[in-house]
Amino acid sequence: MNILVVGCGRAGANIVRILEQMGHEVSVMDSSPDELQRLEGVDGYHFSGVAAVGIPIDIDDLRQAGIETCDAVAIATPDDSVNIMVAQIAKNIFHVPRVITRVTDPALKNFFTKEFGLRTVCTTNLTVESMLLGLLDDQESRSVTIGATTTAFVTVPVSLRDVGHSLNRIRPPEGDLLYGVLRADTTVELAVEPMPVLEEGDQIIFARIAD
Repeated sequence: MNILVVGCGRAGANIVRILEQMGHEVSVMDSSPDELQRLEGVDGYHFSGVAAVGIPIDIDDLRQAGIETCDAVAIATPDDSVNIMVAQIAKNIFHVPRVITRVTDPALKNFFTKEFGLRTVCTTNLTVESMLLGLLDDQESRSVTIGATTTAFVTVPVSLRDVGHSLNRIRPPEGDLLYGVLRADTTVELAVEPMPVLEEGDQIIFARIAD
């Protein structure tokens, strides 16, 4: 794909590098020439695309960066307001098929996803979820992103008092959904009727919205 990345901080520069290594045509735009220097001199990597200095919310600057021919735009500046404005410009003025933007305010994520249909990634939500899971030694987590939402699947070892009882005995934590049970042989049984009977060595699977 032809992809424009707006914002060349640590996140943006790494997105650019990974996309180029995957074979995509990438251009990048930032308001600071100094930030664009992140694209060079790390692990022998040299950026081969177009690097443009410009104001992200300026339509002419976005044109100069190649937004009119892009298949996708990723926006990762440090400013939530700028990110949202650029996302709306890309989607509503240039009709870019795929636009995704970073936000740090969870309330903004929910508002702009629901009211404007923007695909957003909330770094605050993802950081909090990762740190909480890291604090809970007896839990493991995997995440899946579908559309604009990331769901975390958390596994917790079954307690001895629940062995021999039906899975519907388990009450998930507030905000979580009881998803199923991971057996010792690594197979998964879903939380549907007839409910699985818990065995020693099982892991109970909960699902929660992470972002």
